[in-house]
Amino acid sequence: MLNRPKSSFRCALFWGFLLVLAHAPQVTWAESEDPGLIRALWTDSAPLENSYYFLTWIDNEDPFLREVYFYGQGQAALAQEWGIVLDFPTLTTGKPLGPIGLFVRYEAAHFGGWNDETAGAFSLQAGGSYGFPDKSFPSIGSSWAVKALGGYRFGRVFLQGDCGYQGGIDPHVRSRVQANFGLGYHFTTEWFFQVESDFSAITSPASGTTWSIVPQVAFQPGDWLLEFGEAMGTSPSGFSELMIARVF
Repeated sequence: MLNRPKSSFRCALFWGFLLVLAHAPQVTWAESEDPGLIRALWTDSAPLENSYYFLTWIDNEDPFLREVYFYGQGQAALAQEWGIVLDFPTLTTGKPLGPIGLFVRYEAAHFGGWNDETAGAFSLQAGGSYGFPDKSFPSIGSSWAVKALGGYRFGRVFLQGDCGYQGGIDPHVRSRVQANFGLGYHFTTEWFFQVESDFSAITSPASGTTWSIVPQVAFQPGDWLLEFGEAMGTSPSGFSELMIARVF
């Protein structure tokens, strides 16, 4: 189990990374050109783009009663630097629909593209989620969240991540700090390998931590992206993930 001081260290590391990004050469305001970064399973990609993706998550802890989880998200660019992000209601076997979320994203900096040796982006995001009330599952409810996202590519190597806080609007909804990081390598124009680290620390109404390390393989032919991940060294249990995304 990880503890909260390690969560603070991860956030400090990420903000240090963003500081380096902010001083990178030739940084400009957000542009429509893709900065040469790919989306990870849990780590949101920092660029502002018109896209949507769907994620399937399977709990491997119980071979007979596996929990299957479906999640989707859509992004829409409203202007050169502003966009909205819509979280579709989550669907989990044996449970009611999860919250639906709407967020505003501001892409503060963006440099480089797929044909440049270096590329990167930095964004800020804020918004809220509405949870459909269900007496059988009182933990489902509404919340607000803020997040900072950053990504940097040098040659074929990718580093991207996000760090944020979710606060419960309803008293029973969990408040938490989260940090996600992905380190990847671009083998060819279509194949990528990535290792992603996900950490979450619940602060109220109870406390607890969860974490995972997920090696991933991604295939991106044109505007489509297919990515598979298998968790290793996780707490509390292992899982498999599959994501399909499209940029348009």
